[in-house]
Amino acid sequence: MALGEELVEAGLVTAEDVAGALQLQRRSGLPLGECLLEIGAITGERLDAHFNYAMPSLTRIEDTGLGRFFLLDLMLKIMFSYGLETKKAIAEEIKLPLGIVDKLMEIAYERRLVESLGATDQSALVAEIRYGLSDVGRTTAIRALELSSYAGPAPVTLEQFSAQVGRQRIVNDRVDGDRLRRALSRLTLAPGILEGLGPAVNSGRSMLFYGEPGNGKTSIAVAISQSFEQYVYVPYAISVGGQVINIYDPALHVPVGSNLEQREADARASLLKSAEDPRWLRCHRPIAIAGGELTLGMLDIIHNESTRYSEAPLQLKAVSGVFLIDDLGRQESRVEDILNRWVFPLERGIDFLTLPTGKKFSVPFGSLIIFSTNKPPSQLVDDAMLRRIPYKFYIGPPSLEEFETIFRSVCAEQGVEFSPALLEELLRDFYPRHNLRLARFHPAFIMRHVVASCRYYGRTPALGRDLLFEAAEHLVVND
Repeated sequence: MALGEELVEAGLVTAEDVAGALQLQRRSGLPLGECLLEIGAITGERLDAHFNYAMPSLTRIEDTGLGRFFLLDLMLKIMFSYGLETKKAIAEEIKLPLGIVDKLMEIAYERRLVESLGATDQSALVAEIRYGLSDVGRTTAIRALELSSYAGPAPVTLEQFSAQVGRQRIVNDRVDGDRLRRALSRLTLAPGILEGLGPAVNSGRSMLFYGEPGNGKTSIAVAISQSFEQYVYVPYAISVGGQVINIYDPALHVPVGSNLEQREADARASLLKSAEDPRWLRCHRPIAIAGGELTLGMLDIIHNESTRYSEAPLQLKAVSGVFLIDDLGRQESRVEDILNRWVFPLERGIDFLTLPTGKKFSVPFGSLIIFSTNKPPSQLVDDAMLRRIPYKFYIGPPSLEEFETIFRSVCAEQGVEFSPALLEELLRDFYPRHNLRLARFHPAFIMRHVVASCRYYGRTPALGRDLLFEAAEHLVVND
């Protein structure tokens, strides 16, 4: 469903509002959500609230979109693999409300797949019935594990996943100047970069960062990912054509809220009541980074023959977030092939993936793609290909003033008094002698070495000429 239709159906705007916003969009090129804000059809608060809505609750097996026997096999595999005996423990592992697990256990009991083992603790105020697999149940679980060893959270369907990704596309999360400035506040940027990044980020279209290494291209991309404030829902896994594809990656997906124990307690509580669908995690928008190790094969479903279930490719895990392809030009695959891989998803908002069975399926492509390279773009691809990347930013070395600003900031972070005279001597003597160009990473690199030397010698960290020059020597290699 298109954004305009979705907002009309929700009663947040009228069809006339959408028509007016579409006219503005044709003139300005702004996202539809921003056009609705511009004409005053909806407030930012109401738009944010719409996209940050709670997931619908699950009360029946049918609400999951999955077959009852698929869920029954999954429950048996979990009981067999982890030795779980109570419905509450199983609910926590399978990520389904207790009411649904109760129904699955009832079916298993009727089919003599499980048997009662008695109460957990007769002296407890609330005792739980323990269940164990019968001989038939163990045989069924083993056969199910032979088909697929996946024994984790219940997946969501492809239709459910696609609908949710459509709701939380990154272009729906408008980033204003203040938010972008805060996210980039730790970086010292050349004039005009911040102002140029704002429209690029809000467009949701691809960007190219190029320039000499060590000047913050990757840091800028990470900061951009932190400028988005709306949270997104990430499923543990999705089910496509009978195949389970793992999506959740703790290295990429950071749940909303910093207290892990509280999050786990909230998750357990949600299993006992009809709250948000426990198969989804509420997370900050992810950022996935792939560098020189990226191959075209890594951008399709990764199937493990031994476990007989699949892992989602990196761009699918980064959906609704930022996908940074770093060090473009260092991959084994040709740059043209890598960029051609993204032409259709970037232009149509849809990506096509292939299951191990050969079946192809489409998923929404709602990520912000950033390419980064240390090489001149003209040496990588021709002008026709570069035109397909609408936003290009040269991230170059700092000016002398910017270099001093960075050095002062790093010294303040390390609790070391800054010395303009020592920095001036370093720039006048060391850099010309080694024919070394300034780079934005140099101050932090040098100060880490200074502080490490002071700690080794048992001194309070402080700048000194010998320490400063010795630290700077690590910037160069004498062949």
